[in-house]
Amino acid sequence: MKTISTQKHHGLNFYCCLLLSLLLFSSCTTRMDHEVEKKPDTFAAVAPKQAPAVTVAAITEPSEEVYFDLVARTSNCLGENIWFGGKLVSEEKISLASSGAITEAKVYRIAELTATGLNSNKNYQVSNDKNTLKAVTGSQGEVYIQLTQGELLLLPQEDEQPLVLAYQPNPTDGYYDGMPGRWSCE
Repeated sequence: MKTISTQKHHGLNFYCCLLLSLLLFSSCTTRMDHEVEKKPDTFAAVAPKQAPAVTVAAITEPSEEVYFDLVARTSNCLGENIWFGGKLVSEEKISLASSGAITEAKVYRIAELTATGLNSNKNYQVSNDKNTLKAVTGSQGEVYIQLTQGELLLLPQEDEQPLVLAYQPNPTDGYYDGMPGRWSCE
């Protein structure tokens, strides 16, 4: 017997194959939940990395006042290196512990900070308001003069504009071009 295929059968076969392939395809794919709550993006606040301080001088014998001299290699921005001179002045610091005990400690501060251009002999008063150059007392009573990231304001003796001298230590290894940090001028 001979079967005759009509167009009706072809259409029915086509729809059955299409339905079967859709069922097979939908069972093999991952399901997406369309009602998932969208969470807002969160960002962690990260504090900027503080560059380490560079110790530029150490005084092992404490006294009431100590004078110091430093040379800053600022020729890349000022055209000459700068000599800094200053004085460490000791002060007594009294603190009250939570147990009620009173402790005394000797602390130092930098005073009378001046600067002079090594080539031009220009004199400057130095404003260290941002504590860029500071004195730190060690556990054995030694005093360290440390240079931290910040600015020093050079105030000329004449009627000239003040100069902003900024120091930036390298936070990774502490050196730029073989030097412990770098100076920039404004």
